[in-house]
Amino acid sequence: MKYLLPLLFTIGGCTTTTITTKTVDLIKTTGIWYQAYDSNWADDPTINPVFETNEEAEEYAKRNNMGTSHSYEVREVDYRYEVRVGFSDYTYSNGTWENILHTAGDFNGAYEYVVEYSSAHSDLIIYDLKTGKQFEETP
Repeated sequence: MKYLLPLLFTIGGCTTTTITTKTVDLIKTTGIWYQAYDSNWADDPTINPVFETNEEAEEYAKRNNMGTSHSYEVREVDYRYEVRVGFSDYTYSNGTWENILHTAGDFNGAYEYVVEYSSAHSDLIIYDLKTGKQFEETP
């Protein structure tokens, strides 16, 4: 047997296998978002967006602080979705959002909250802080 193995390598040659690994973006897997947050407008999710990188949030805050009534700070948050009681077509003339009832890193987490508490609230809104989309769910 010990003479057979070297003979096989000589006749058949030696083959190697290359394994390629993929680099994972830790920001996306850890659920950390960067929010341009204006505490004066905390009750309006349309004014407090989240971004995937700190640089994007800082640029947004800098651009929107100049010559406006806003006072943005960038902060880390572990959620992208907010569940609030309020109007699905939020405008200053028709009402205000209520306080945040729940936050979630993904849509499913927010939706599960809405399903669980829909009997107590008929007007729950899921707000996506990254895209600005609103979801009025009726489970």
